[in-house]
Amino acid sequence: MIRLHSLLLLSLLLVFQSVQAQAQTLEQRIKALPDVISVKKMENNEFFKQAFVVMVREPLDYQHPDSGSFAQQVIVSHLGYDKPVVFITEGYSGEYAATPKYLNELSLLLDANQIFVEHRFFGKSVPDSIDTKWKYLTVENSTADYHHLVQMFRKIYHGKWVSTGISKGGETCLYHRARYPKDVDISVPYVAPLNFSPEERRHAAFIEHITGTKEGRNKVTAFQHEVLGRRDQLFPMFQTLCDEKKYTFRIPLEAVYDYCVLEYSFSFWQWGHDIDEIPDPDAPSQEIFDHFVQISSPEYFSIEGSKGFLPFFVQAARQLGYYAYDMTPFADQMTIKSTKGYLTRIWLPKEAQFPYSPAMSEKVDKYLRSNAKHILLIYGGWDPWTASAVEPGNNKSVVKIIKPEGSHRTRINDLPDDLRQKAINTLKHWLSE
Repeated sequence: MIRLHSLLLLSLLLVFQSVQAQAQTLEQRIKALPDVISVKKMENNEFFKQAFVVMVREPLDYQHPDSGSFAQQVIVSHLGYDKPVVFITEGYSGEYAATPKYLNELSLLLDANQIFVEHRFFGKSVPDSIDTKWKYLTVENSTADYHHLVQMFRKIYHGKWVSTGISKGGETCLYHRARYPKDVDISVPYVAPLNFSPEERRHAAFIEHITGTKEGRNKVTAFQHEVLGRRDQLFPMFQTLCDEKKYTFRIPLEAVYDYCVLEYSFSFWQWGHDIDEIPDPDAPSQEIFDHFVQISSPEYFSIEGSKGFLPFFVQAARQLGYYAYDMTPFADQMTIKSTKGYLTRIWLPKEAQFPYSPAMSEKVDKYLRSNAKHILLIYGGWDPWTASAVEPGNNKSVVKIIKPEGSHRTRINDLPDDLRQKAINTLKHWLSE
């Protein structure tokens, strides 16, 4: 009888605690999570019911917690506690997501909550004295940030979890999934490269032989030759622009001009420009110049322009890899003799230089070809980054969709109808399992 009485009391206590928990507001639930520093309500859009900017304390180094910590920005957009969660692994700054305008297409497609995470060392997620802390900017630490946050917010959200990211965020999504495969149920990386060296040769070959049409590729190359051939007329304009913008560089300005020419083809195809935008060969020099710097601005190579992207270049040179330039077709028109080592030479201060290791990319590659499940890859057929797209091999649990003629802007919503439906059906099937 006493045992029955105790069980009844315990049952009533559990019911009371459940009711009490349900009575808590979302803001109270978030504030009660470990390592939450602050919670600020923000305006939500019509799709979500509530939204908050949350700052979370993260260790600088998970292997050595005594090394210090920093605050990481997380934006939580709420729809329902039992609905799916779209977990966004942004690779850069996340300020754009801290506004009601931001709505990830997967949140809408899957009727899901949205948790957006700004990458460590970007935006507001920057430690004090960052110049002395670059050694903590590793794939191991950044993916541990995401693991930590999933563990935290799973105490609130109990539905299926879908991780996603675009470009570098897509890379981050893959690294996170490979290191912590049970954190989420599904992953949707968009236009995510997987590189194995700091200067990959695959992208240049892709631009030369695959992207666009033969006519388009020839026109792009001809324009690059035209810009180099008109150096005497265009370089003074180039110099004036850099002076007006107060750009400074780690390499001579003549070399910057050459690199802008080399970058032109990558940028042109990456962002899906039309070949009709390219001026005719007999166009005035001002028209040639305006188009040139619109597609390939010297700002990209400047210390000022790359400041917000410096953490990316640190990661690219250390673990993520990047692309090489092929200057062979233009060598006799250029002032530079070689592009080898350009990533470090152009962007990295001495304190942010580390040896490159492909180990984490190799780990992801092995995982995707063997144990990975429920990963949907989205790529653009003409995007140079597709040159280093994931190759899942015989793993049928990894689905790869390439949009014909697509650029780096490729998303599920702008796929052709049949491919779009395939993507949606795949996701809904996985969610139902």
